[in-house]
Amino acid sequence: MDTRKFAEEFEAVRKELTGYLSRLVVRPQVAEDLVQTTFLRSLEAIENAPDEIANSRAWFFRVATNLAFDELRRHSSWRENMMPDLRELAENDPGFVAHSIAMAGTPETKAIAREHLVACFACVLRNLPERKAAAFLLKEVHGFKLAEVAGLLGTSEGQAKNWLQEARSHMDARYSQTCALLNKQGVCYQCVELDEFFGAGQGNPLGNTNGDIEARTQILKDMRDQQYGAWHKLLFELLDDLA
Repeated sequence: MDTRKFAEEFEAVRKELTGYLSRLVVRPQVAEDLVQTTFLRSLEAIENAPDEIANSRAWFFRVATNLAFDELRRHSSWRENMMPDLRELAENDPGFVAHSIAMAGTPETKAIAREHLVACFACVLRNLPERKAAAFLLKEVHGFKLAEVAGLLGTSEGQAKNWLQEARSHMDARYSQTCALLNKQGVCYQCVELDEFFGAGQGNPLGNTNGDIEARTQILKDMRDQQYGAWHKLLFELLDDLA
């Protein structure tokens, strides 16, 4: 594969890779750095890169996934209730509050509720072992077939299927306990609160659905090529203070 074609194929999936890594490692800046490293690592191995465009996408995802796993192992600490804890920290940070007030009513916060649902999903997914989280994202959000997921993760189809089922069970259990959009007894409805705070006027992002994992996953699919907006990037900068 020549270098020019390689670069074109990488650019065709750059946004999708950035979205994938943002959901896997949560921190937007880390995800963006990993995307650049994915390009460089793949370029170094260009002699072994597949010739077909469809296969090169899987190639890039394989390199990105391995880099993400390395990153997650280096920073393994994670709180189960990271999102509520992050909210408390943000609300007690005068600078963050001032930035938030200044952004109220701006176009970039119009989709804040849907974006926060994706951010919440990433934080909940982060509680899983990295291969289970990756299996879910690769199969359910990025559309790889089960055999492709197994190949990307270096395992059997049976094991990949088990990881996928375990990830779904974890997400179902977690949201049934905490999400007020799904369960009236749930404690969290931050996405709706943010919609109201920023005057976005979009309401409950799951309002026209039954609120199940499929409905949440569809939003992840719809936004899989999108990075977090300015407000969420600012929010996730506070993560290091909670680590």
